[in-house]
Amino acid sequence: MTQYNFKNWWVLTFNGIIAILYGLLAVFIPQATILTIVMYFGIVILIIGLAMLFGVVNNMKNKHPYAADMAISIATIIIGALLTFYTQKSLEIFVIVVGSWAILLGILQLYLLSKYDYSRATKNILLVNGLLTFIFGIVLFFNPFQSAAFLVTVSGILAFVFGIILISVSIKLKSLSPPDLDL
Repeated sequence: MTQYNFKNWWVLTFNGIIAILYGLLAVFIPQATILTIVMYFGIVILIIGLAMLFGVVNNMKNKHPYAADMAISIATIIIGALLTFYTQKSLEIFVIVVGSWAILLGILQLYLLSKYDYSRATKNILLVNGLLTFIFGIVLFFNPFQSAAFLVTVSGILAFVFGIILISVSIKLKSLSPPDLDL
């Protein structure tokens, strides 16, 4: 039987290595990883805002409507700049907003549980989900940065495992014969 190599096995290997590196960074230096991710996200948003502003200038030159696009591009530039240059404070505010949202959502679920007559299974789901959402919100609201670091650590562990799986799959795909390769 002739062996054929899967031509793009190295793409999976490369992605596996990236996932493992992210996983190691996220597990061993979660705070720095969070700040780096948010800063780069801010840079991307800033570039998008500047590109949108360029489009607004073109619309102005061509005498097309531009007011709404200008407002959106300026807001995008401001958000991008805040995330890029005030990364930690922006992250804390974002996590506090998510925590507040989770608290309100948990309260709403508990209110719905008490207000309407549901089946026993639905009541149990609303109770457990409402309490967990409420507790999650409290933790995020009062301890925003450590909560975010914990979530990054969990994502790092998952990325590390996923990276190992990707590399092992790529090694297996490298030497599969065509009948074995159902892609």
